Amino acid sequence: MLQIGNLRQFWSGVLFAVIGVLALWQLPQPIGSLVAMGPGYFPMLLGIGLVLVGLLSIVFGVRSQTHTDIERLSLVPTFFIIGGIVAMALLIDRAGLAVSLLCMVLGTCYNRVLKHPIEVAIIYLVVLAMTWAVFIYLIQLPITLFW
Repeated sequence: MLQIGNLRQFWSGVLFAVIGVLALWQLPQPIGSLVAMGPGYFPMLLGIGLVLVGLLSIVFGVRSQTHTDIERLSLVPTFFIIGGIVAMALLIDRAGLAVSLLCMVLGTCYNRVLKHPIEVAIIYLVVLAMTWAVFIYLIQLPITLFW
């Protein structure tokens, strides 16, 4: 029988591999070639990368010498993290990048907002500057910074 040393790493690898396979299976756009990349090229590479990371994590989880169990899932952090991501997705067109990123950072850093507000503010400003630089300045996506 297969002995799994690190259950957490094993099951996270299974999750990565399944998401990667689903991404590859649901590829609707033409892939194109390396010279003329189609809209499905990057999602294909992302799916392959997820499958490879998942397989590596599965192998390391099985070969691990330390036995680690899986703790019970805490719903409050999960709710805030998923809520922050969904709020950003819903607000980015209406409220702009700055407001939607603020909602995402506040949701994902919910545990640190009251204890370390300056740290969360610095995280927000760095993420905002990097996102603006990459997506608005360099790639020139039609995203507004403010509404």
